[in-house]
Amino acid sequence: MKTGTLFTSISMLSFVGLFVLAGVFSNARLALAQEACPLSPGVTPPVDPRVTAQQVEDGSASLMDFALAVRELNQEISQSVTSLEEVAYLGCLVRQEGSAWRSGSTYIVQLTPDGRVLTHAKDMALSGSQLNPLIYGAILQALGINPAHLADPAAAQTAFTDAIAGNGGSFNVSNVPGASGYAVMYFSASFRLPLVMLVGFDLDSSHLAEEDIDYGDPAIAARDVVDRATLKAFVTQAGEYVLELQETGDPARASQARIALRDPNGPWRHGSVYLYVLDTVSNVVLFHATEPGRFELQPLVGIARDGRTGELILPQILAAARSGPEGGFVEYYYDDPGDDADSADIPKVGYAREFTGEVRRPDGSVLPIGLIIGSGFYLSSPEVVAARQNTVVESVLPQVMRAMTASTVDAVSGRIQQATSGTPPAMGFSLGGASTLSDALLAHGRALGNGSLDLNRLLRGSSFTVPLNAAGTGKSGLIGNLTFWGGGDYRNFSGGSKQTVDYDGNVVSANLGVDTSLGEDLLAGVSVGWARGTVDYTDSYTLTGELTTNVTSVNPYVGVQTQGGMNLWATAGYGWGEVEIADESAATQAGDLTQKMAAAGASGPLVSSDKLIGGGTTSLRLKGETAFTWADVDGSGNLESMGLKVSRQRLMLEGSHVRKLDSGGTLTPSVEVGMRYDGGDGETGSSIETGGGVRYTDSASGLTLEGRARTVLAHSGDYEEWGVSGLLRLDPGAAGLGLSVSVRPSWGRTASGVQRLWETGTTGLAANDRTGRVKARIGYGFGAPWGGRGVLTPYTDVSLSGEGSRRLSLGGQYKIASAVSLSLEGVHGNPARGGTNHGVILRGDMNW
Repeated sequence: MKTGTLFTSISMLSFVGLFVLAGVFSNARLALAQEACPLSPGVTPPVDPRVTAQQVEDGSASLMDFALAVRELNQEISQSVTSLEEVAYLGCLVRQEGSAWRSGSTYIVQLTPDGRVLTHAKDMALSGSQLNPLIYGAILQALGINPAHLADPAAAQTAFTDAIAGNGGSFNVSNVPGASGYAVMYFSASFRLPLVMLVGFDLDSSHLAEEDIDYGDPAIAARDVVDRATLKAFVTQAGEYVLELQETGDPARASQARIALRDPNGPWRHGSVYLYVLDTVSNVVLFHATEPGRFELQPLVGIARDGRTGELILPQILAAARSGPEGGFVEYYYDDPGDDADSADIPKVGYAREFTGEVRRPDGSVLPIGLIIGSGFYLSSPEVVAARQNTVVESVLPQVMRAMTASTVDAVSGRIQQATSGTPPAMGFSLGGASTLSDALLAHGRALGNGSLDLNRLLRGSSFTVPLNAAGTGKSGLIGNLTFWGGGDYRNFSGGSKQTVDYDGNVVSANLGVDTSLGEDLLAGVSVGWARGTVDYTDSYTLTGELTTNVTSVNPYVGVQTQGGMNLWATAGYGWGEVEIADESAATQAGDLTQKMAAAGASGPLVSSDKLIGGGTTSLRLKGETAFTWADVDGSGNLESMGLKVSRQRLMLEGSHVRKLDSGGTLTPSVEVGMRYDGGDGETGSSIETGGGVRYTDSASGLTLEGRARTVLAHSGDYEEWGVSGLLRLDPGAAGLGLSVSVRPSWGRTASGVQRLWETGTTGLAANDRTGRVKARIGYGFGAPWGGRGVLTPYTDVSLSGEGSRRLSLGGQYKIASAVSLSLEGVHGNPARGGTNHGVILRGDMNW
């Protein structure tokens, strides 16, 4: 060998040894057959050495006999090796426990001329490491080599040549435990390079030198692998890193790469994300980042099967790697051995890609390299779960925000339009668009098709409007003009895609407001809104979950009507609440949510005529609105802190026809159509929106019935939406009947023992009489439906105490006469001490 090519050859061997004489497989952890090594086409099994490892173990041969026999056979084999498959097959034999090459404590360790571990038949995790210089110096002296000669390539070449011709020798470093054995040197014709072979040396990590490792600088490290895109980038970078090693000319860097790829604190390995390398022809394991002692230089036979389909995993990975120039992905179900909480019901995602290159020998010939490099991640790992959940929130929460904002905007703008229409507000209420409770229950039960009641759908369109001066007090000014109103809404939406997040959800909302006329054409007020969004989703890995959002908001508003009939309005809002995501593969995560909103709109008449359609007045009106919403999610657990924003602009044309009926009522059908654009985060794009409704008003009885429906006909994205609402108003027209509101703060014993039993006995609110308390009631009185005798008052009570106790009751009172009444109520209580409780109270009062 020429002296000028020695260390070039060392670099080349380090590269080849990195991926040929070390082995791996994927995080699927396929079991390896121990009985035999797989034979690739054209590979002939070598004969056993004339002295075997078993003979050394039973005492019939010495370490020197075994070392010289193996060297003799290696020199012979290296003369005929022409492919990596042959080298890999020999490496497999050397690693087999019970083979002629390894038995018990007798096994082979090979070193490159610069003192690095090339192969270690017992612990391949040490391959690529630099041997302690003190130990390597003793080994060189046993070979008859002066360590100082290695600094001079010419002297090193002569010393290696002499050592190859000799029979080696024993070494023993007295002050280093376990540093003893027998060393020989031989020339590998395959790699044109001298190699040091050790037997009887139980080499472990304590015998290695400390050194600085060049890890490279991957843009996507193993800790960053959380989805398909990052997994593909990670594997691609690893392949490029490996192939570039042959061009460095630095033997240390090429060998250190094995250490870099295995280091759990480095960029190439993190948790269950690590790299594997296979030979493209034999499928022999060439590198393993986590369990080299178990897998490296072992034959690879796939026996692991998909936990759900029963199919072999290895053929799927190989097929994915060869599916195209950039490889491919594969999903399978397999339990993560490193995670006791993992389940085979959770899919794993792998990516594999084929890489080709070549190693140039000093004589100009080349050795082709064909590698399959891959990695994977478990969908149950914390980083992956966090990334998936945050992707869902970023994709779905904007749609919830839009629906909640639209509900608030419609409620406020509808109230302003009603108030500025010139018609005094009528006292009334609505329950799901039905005039009676029984009708509402039946209608919504039939809508579900199973006779059950969906409270969410029952709320849609439920509303009321009550002037607080309905009893005719004659007061004027701000207080005299106050109107208390409320409404409910239900919206359904769906969208997304199987490649990202597919979702289907709804938002149920309720708004309570109070406003006053500041002039003939000016209205100002504030509403308090509550909304709950529930969205079922399926992510790109077919995992399902539910995103729940609760928001309470305060929304001041103002509306004005110009002399030309133009209505202008504006509202703003601030909300707070929580977003919660429940993933089938992980624990539920929740984070606080704050939301800000601003919206404005205008509408004006285009035409109004009695001649367009006979029998009534037909009108066309143009309406436009814009709304912007900003939401901030506080980071908690897996959920990251994030800010989201959405916007919506609508331009609608509304047509209505007002027809007087012979019965005295008024029927007003209407239809609207227009354009909408959604911007910001989440699903964006333009759409065609349409809706319609019908209203019936009977001024004689004070009855108003209204129903509306809306839908998105076409959207530029994959998004669907629809909603319904309704209204019923009824003016009782009886003095003293109607809305009642009371707030009663108290401190100490302000009620009799019997009274306290009725009010607090079921919840323990009065456990401490020194505690401050407040009780509020809202009710509405109707003439009793049976003969008009007495007053029936449904009501809601809320009680709070300074101890933190809470009590909510819903009920009804029937006042037969001024001194006699009956009531029935259901109670939900959260006492300061003890658990939540419920109760039903039937009560009768008689005063004299």
